[in-house]
Amino acid sequence: MRFPTLHDRWRRLRESSTASLDAQTAIRLKSTASAGIDYVLFILILLAFAYLGSIRYSVVLELALVAVALNIVFIGSQWSGLTRLLKDPSITWAQVGAACGINLLGMMLAPQIAPVCIVNLFIPLCYGGLYFTRREFLAVWILLSFALGIVILSLNMEAADFSVLHWSTAELFLLWVAITLALGRFLAINAEVSRLRERLHRKNKELTAATTQLAELASHDELTGLLNRREFMRVLDAEYHRISRLDSGCFSVAIIDADHFKRINDNFGHLVGDKVLREVARLLNSRRRASETLARYGGEEFTLLLVDCDDGAVSIVLERLRKLVEEHDWEQVAPGLAVTISAGGAVWQRGETATQLLNRADAALYEAKNAGRNRIRVT
Repeated sequence: MRFPTLHDRWRRLRESSTASLDAQTAIRLKSTASAGIDYVLFILILLAFAYLGSIRYSVVLELALVAVALNIVFIGSQWSGLTRLLKDPSITWAQVGAACGINLLGMMLAPQIAPVCIVNLFIPLCYGGLYFTRREFLAVWILLSFALGIVILSLNMEAADFSVLHWSTAELFLLWVAITLALGRFLAINAEVSRLRERLHRKNKELTAATTQLAELASHDELTGLLNRREFMRVLDAEYHRISRLDSGCFSVAIIDADHFKRINDNFGHLVGDKVLREVARLLNSRRRASETLARYGGEEFTLLLVDCDDGAVSIVLERLRKLVEEHDWEQVAPGLAVTISAGGAVWQRGETATQLLNRADAALYEAKNAGRNRIRVT
């Protein structure tokens, strides 16, 4: 037996990811492409400085090559699906770090445009605001302030072209302090926005969960977990209209009743009665086919909708359910307890309404009860 190699797994991941980009990957690529536009604008500004003679064209070319290489790496890794193997598929840290690094490199290669590079540092930090946590913002501030301080203090005022500002070392230090404080405030605001966005995300998840729970409560019976009567009627009405539009086809409805349920409540108590209903629901549901719909109709009654099922098939289904309940070990629920069911079924007749069909099933159920219970009748 040949086990897949790392190369095989990577090839399959790449083929699956490139065949159809998921929504999250598309969003990440869009964000990375947007950052690429920022690089282009930055290079155009540098070209304007070079045209004015402020910096050399070689500086622009070097920074442009670095920017292009980084974007190829970022977009290629996201497009191929490689970043999906990482904890942060957006590789936010890498992209923000690369963008800040290019601006710091620009300051070192061309100190004359240092103010432009400093201002440009805030742009990648805005992207970080979409993903960073408050702790990560603090780390960015410390690392970036440290790197910026090294770059500024490394500039030789006597030899570098940055001397056109005529700033002393002390003034450069104050510049670094001002920029560091500005970065700190900027990142603090972004951290607060990130925190509020995370709170909003959690609230939305809670609201979605609450909405789902309300929808579940609105359509399901709380005791048994089955569909409730209102939801069953909606399903029945939909099936009725579907079959009515066809020239052929049929469906059936059965009403199932737990025999002598009042006696069970009186003799064993209502808590045992609830357990009986839950257990009957579980037994009936365990034999339900995917195409069938089971619901609690009310009290100790259950309803079953069978699709494409004639009277012979309905009889077989109901008899199987009757035996299942009768032969179940009810002693586990309460000593001396025995439970049986009676059921009435009706096959839909063309021209008949859903209400008329239910009435016939109900009449068949009463026939089964009057005949001694623990039996079925189908019309």
